[in-house]
Order: sequence, then structure tokens, then C-alpha cells
Amino acid sequence: MSKQRRKLPAFFSLRGVMEHRLAASVNILYRTSTMYYWKSEIQDATEILMLVKTRSSKIQQVVNYVRSVHPYGTPEILSFPVEDGSLDYMKWIDEAVPDD
Repeated sequence: MSKQRRKLPAFFSLRGVMEHRLAASVNILYRTSTMYYWKSEIQDATEILMLVKTRSSKIQQVVNYVRSVHPYGTPEILSFPVEDGSLDYMKWIDEAVPDD
């Protein structure tokens, strides 16, 4: 994957999330198609979807960071609880993201 081809717009940079140790991992999915209601009309668009893996204690800090760099007034920021998964993977997240 070419760095030039896959370069993100500056406002989508989540490097700050990683640099501040707010997440263990960020997945970036380019050009996802989306449909949504906005101002009573159905909209079709292409988005960049980012999945941020972090501790529940860091979610609000991640939300605050994304809001500070995102150009939309209402960016899509959602949190989903993890009920089960690989214990080794969850341990790695705990080690990668300090709980302070």
C-alpha cells in the first residue's frame, strides 16, 4: 500500500490518539459507502471509517480529540462494549494503553 496513495487528510489524523497513548490500535478503512438522513433527506456519501481500540476509561478522551480535529459539527463517534474476545488481545490493549 503506497503511502502517497493512502495519505489521510490532516483532519482525519489519529496519530495524536496514538501519541497520547489513548488507543492500542487504529484501523483505517478507506472509501466506505454510507447512506444517512441529514436535514430530512437521504444522503449518499463516501467516508473514511476508523476503528479505535482502547480502554473504556479512555473513550471520552478519544471523543474529545476527534471532535477537536474533525471538520464536521456532528462527527460519527460511537462506542461499543466488548463482551467477550481473545483474552490475549484484550491483555495487549490493557498493556498498550495505560490506565491513569
